[in-house]
Amino acid sequence: MRQVGVLRVAFAVATCAPFGVVPASAQPEVIRCLPPEAPMTDLPVDVLAEYRMEIAAEFEAYFSSITEHIACLDEERARVLHEARAATEAYARLISTIPAGKDLP
Repeated sequence: MRQVGVLRVAFAVATCAPFGVVPASAQPEVIRCLPPEAPMTDLPVDVLAEYRMEIAAEFEAYFSSITEHIACLDEERARVLHEARAATEAYARLISTIPAGKDLP
Protein backbone atom coordinates (compact mmCIF):
# COMPACT_ATOMS: atom_id res chain seq x y z
CA MET A 1 0.00 0.00 0.00
CA ARG A 2 2.87 2.41 0.83
CA GLN A 3 4.36 1.74 -2.59
CA VAL A 4 1.17 3.02 -4.26
CA GLY A 5 1.49 6.32 -2.35
CA VAL A 6 5.11 6.67 -3.42
CA LEU A 7 4.16 5.96 -7.02
CA ARG A 8 1.42 8.61 -6.88
CA VAL A 9 3.88 11.20 -5.58
CA ALA A 10 6.43 10.24 -8.23
CA PHE A 11 3.75 10.48 -10.92
CA ALA A 12 2.63 13.90 -9.64
CA VAL A 13 6.19 15.22 -9.60
CA ALA A 14 6.93 13.83 -13.07
CA THR A 15 3.69 15.23 -14.46
CA CYS A 16 4.05 18.68 -12.87
CA ALA A 17 7.76 19.13 -13.65
CA PRO A 18 7.22 20.13 -17.30
CA PHE A 19 4.76 22.78 -16.13
CA GLY A 20 7.24 24.41 -13.74
CA VAL A 21 5.54 23.24 -10.56
CA VAL A 22 7.57 21.62 -7.80
CA PRO A 23 6.29 19.95 -4.66
CA ALA A 24 5.96 22.34 -1.74
CA SER A 25 8.43 20.28 0.28
CA ALA A 26 11.15 20.98 -2.29
CA GLN A 27 10.85 24.76 -2.05
CA PRO A 28 13.40 26.51 0.16
CA GLU A 29 12.17 28.53 3.10
CA VAL A 30 12.80 32.19 2.32
CA ILE A 31 12.14 35.00 4.73
CA ARG A 32 10.68 37.94 2.87
CA CYS A 33 9.44 41.32 3.94
CA LEU A 34 10.85 41.57 7.44
CA PRO A 35 9.16 44.44 9.26
CA PRO A 36 11.33 47.19 10.69
CA GLU A 37 11.49 47.62 14.43
CA ALA A 38 9.80 50.73 15.77
CA PRO A 39 12.04 53.14 17.67
CA MET A 40 11.96 52.95 21.44
CA THR A 41 9.98 55.68 23.20
CA ASP A 42 9.78 54.16 26.65
CA LEU A 43 12.65 56.27 27.93
CA PRO A 44 12.99 58.81 30.73
CA VAL A 45 11.83 62.30 29.80
CA ASP A 46 15.31 63.80 30.25
CA VAL A 47 16.75 61.22 27.80
CA LEU A 48 13.98 61.94 25.30
CA ALA A 49 14.65 65.66 25.60
CA GLU A 50 18.43 65.30 25.27
CA TYR A 51 18.25 62.95 22.26
CA ARG A 52 15.19 64.47 20.62
CA MET A 53 16.90 65.02 17.23
CA GLU A 54 18.34 61.49 17.15
CA ILE A 55 14.99 59.96 18.09
CA ALA A 56 13.26 62.05 15.40
CA ALA A 57 15.80 60.77 12.87
CA GLU A 58 15.13 57.20 14.01
CA PHE A 59 11.40 57.73 13.47
CA GLU A 60 11.99 59.19 10.00
CA ALA A 61 14.09 56.14 9.13
CA TYR A 62 11.37 53.89 10.57
CA PHE A 63 8.63 55.55 8.51
CA SER A 64 10.74 55.20 5.39
CA SER A 65 11.39 51.53 6.20
CA ILE A 66 7.74 50.81 6.95
CA THR A 67 6.82 52.27 3.55
CA GLU A 68 9.35 49.92 1.93
CA HIS A 69 7.98 47.06 4.04
CA ILE A 70 4.43 47.70 2.84
CA ALA A 71 5.65 47.78 -0.78
CA CYS A 72 7.43 44.47 -0.17
CA LEU A 73 4.23 42.95 1.23
CA ASP A 74 2.33 44.15 -1.85
CA GLU A 75 4.95 42.58 -4.13
CA GLU A 76 4.91 39.34 -2.13
CA ARG A 77 1.11 39.19 -2.32
CA ALA A 78 1.26 39.61 -6.11
CA ARG A 79 3.98 36.95 -6.37
CA VAL A 80 2.00 34.46 -4.30
CA LEU A 81 -1.18 35.08 -6.29
CA HIS A 82 0.76 34.51 -9.52
CA GLU A 83 2.24 31.32 -8.06
CA ALA A 84 -1.21 30.12 -6.96
CA ARG A 85 -2.67 30.78 -10.43
CA ALA A 86 0.17 28.83 -12.03
CA ALA A 87 -0.36 25.96 -9.59
CA THR A 88 -4.09 25.97 -10.32
CA GLU A 89 -3.43 25.81 -14.06
CA ALA A 90 -0.90 23.00 -13.59
CA TYR A 91 -3.37 21.11 -11.42
CA ALA A 92 -6.11 21.55 -14.03
CA ARG A 93 -3.76 20.18 -16.70
CA LEU A 94 -2.85 17.28 -14.39
CA ILE A 95 -6.50 16.45 -13.72
CA SER A 96 -7.28 16.51 -17.42
CA THR A 97 -4.52 13.94 -18.09
CA ILE A 98 -5.79 11.44 -15.51
CA PRO A 99 -8.36 8.96 -16.90
CA ALA A 100 -11.85 9.48 -15.45
CA GLY A 101 -11.85 6.09 -13.70
CA LYS A 102 -9.06 7.07 -11.30
CA ASP A 103 -9.76 8.22 -7.74
CA LEU A 104 -8.84 11.83 -7.06
CA PRO A 105 -8.15 13.35 -3.67
